[in-house]
Amino acid sequence: MLLPRIGQTIRLTFAGSSEDTSLQTFKSRVVDMKDEIASIELPTSEETGRTGLFGAGAVCEVWYVGEDGSRYEFHSSITGRRSEPIPVLFLQLPPKEEILRTQRRNYLRIDTALDIAVKLEDPIRNYHFVARTVDISGGGLSFTCDESFRIQDHDSLKVWISMPSKTGQVQHAYAVVEVVRQKPAEKKGLHQWISGKFTEISEQDRVKVVRACYERQLELRKKGVVE
Repeated sequence: MLLPRIGQTIRLTFAGSSEDTSLQTFKSRVVDMKDEIASIELPTSEETGRTGLFGAGAVCEVWYVGEDGSRYEFHSSITGRRSEPIPVLFLQLPPKEEILRTQRRNYLRIDTALDIAVKLEDPIRNYHFVARTVDISGGGLSFTCDESFRIQDHDSLKVWISMPSKTGQVQHAYAVVEVVRQKPAEKKGLHQWISGKFTEISEQDRVKVVRACYERQLELRKKGVVE
C-alpha cells in the first residue's frame, strides 16, 4: 500500500482528544519522513482554520488521496513534537499492510445537492443548462433535469461542479461524464434522472470531489444522519 509522500496533504480526525476536536477534520502536510515517523505541519481545523492542542499519545485516523485517485487511510497517533526550525508533530506510520485503500470503483457516494453546469455538444441536441446533483462520488454523479433535454445513454456531457466548503469558499471541478443510465420522468412535468461516470477528470479535481464527499459524510455523521 502507498505511504504518504513528502509534500502530501493529509487529513486527520482525532478521536476522543477533546470534545472540541473529536468530530473535526484537521488538515496538515508531510514535511519529512524517517524510519516509521512522519513529520507533519501543525494540523489546522478545516472548519475554523485554527490549530489544536495535540500531545503525545493523541489517537487519530489519517486519510489522503494518492496519485492514482484512490483514498488511503490508517489508524495512527502523535508520538511527539518539535518547535525548531518549524513547529511539527511526529506521526506514527503504520506497516504498509495496515493501510486501507479504497479502489476507484468503490468511491464513497454521498447524497448531496450541488450546483452543476452541464453542456452537451451535438449537432441537434446542443444543450447548455444548470442542474443539481442527487449524489456524487469520486467516480461519477447523478442529477435531475427537465425532461425537455433529450439526454440518452452513452452521451458525453461536459460538467462543471460547484462545491462549497465549511469555510465559505467555493471550489470548482470539471469532468467529462458518460451517461450510463437515463430514467424518464415518472409523470409529465417532473424531472428526468441522469446517472453517469467520469471518463475525463484531472486528479486534482478528483481529489476535490473525494474530499467534498468525505467532508459531507463527516457533517452528516456529526448530525447523526449516518453511522
